[in-house]
Amino acid sequence: MNSMTLKPMTLKPIAVDAPLPGRRVLGAYLAETRYEFMRSLRSPAFALPMMLIPAALYLLFAVLIAGEAIDKDPPLGVFLFAGFAVMSVTMPALFGICTSLALERDMGLMRLKRALPAPAGSWLVAKIVCGVLFSVLSFAPMLAIALIAGKLPLDAGHAIAMSAALLAGSIPFCALGLMVGTLVSGPAAPGYANLIYLPGCYLSGMFFPLPKSMYWQTPLWPQFHIDQLAMHAAGVTKYQFEPVLIAIATLTGFTVLFSAVAIWRLARKG
Repeated sequence: MNSMTLKPMTLKPIAVDAPLPGRRVLGAYLAETRYEFMRSLRSPAFALPMMLIPAALYLLFAVLIAGEAIDKDPPLGVFLFAGFAVMSVTMPALFGICTSLALERDMGLMRLKRALPAPAGSWLVAKIVCGVLFSVLSFAPMLAIALIAGKLPLDAGHAIAMSAALLAGSIPFCALGLMVGTLVSGPAAPGYANLIYLPGCYLSGMFFPLPKSMYWQTPLWPQFHIDQLAMHAAGVTKYQFEPVLIAIATLTGFTVLFSAVAIWRLARKG
């Protein structure tokens, strides 16, 4: 009777910490962004007001009430459009991110996401991308109203440049939303966001010119710098109050500051 000889099996070591292929990493980011976007769309109480209120206010005040004044003073039409457009691109970025992030922290979902086999920053990128996407969805109806009503006296090049500047201005407010969402609880997040946001809308002078005695405080508000960036992109010199490089540098500084506070807070408590 012959005996069978068993050859020892050689097991290949499993690279536990091996980096994922680039295609799978990109797929993880896209999946996280898609789920975040769908979650926001399935919350009509958030999506509809953010996308409709700025356009409705612009239609009422800039087209119906101030329409004749814009016909006599075309730069005024750009000024009013820029003010309401700043609102349209910043509201979804701030309120959408801060509220969802604060609620997820309250429910302990941040700890769950850290344990999932996904790239560490995928949820963060998803929130920022969705904030910008909802800013686009909120800005598009207002741009359509302005062009159809003829209240935006700009050529195609300046209109595109102004739109790009305004949408880029949503990024600092995405960072602000992250900071607020990491500092306060879910139910309190909208209230604290309003305390920061509403004074800036009026004290920045983006809806009406301020008296000279109040010029000193306008650089404190990110809305002022977004409005100035839009004015430079549109080529309207009448309402330019600071150089374009200062506006870009200040918005970059706000973004870095808000992001640093949010990252510090997440690393400290999650």
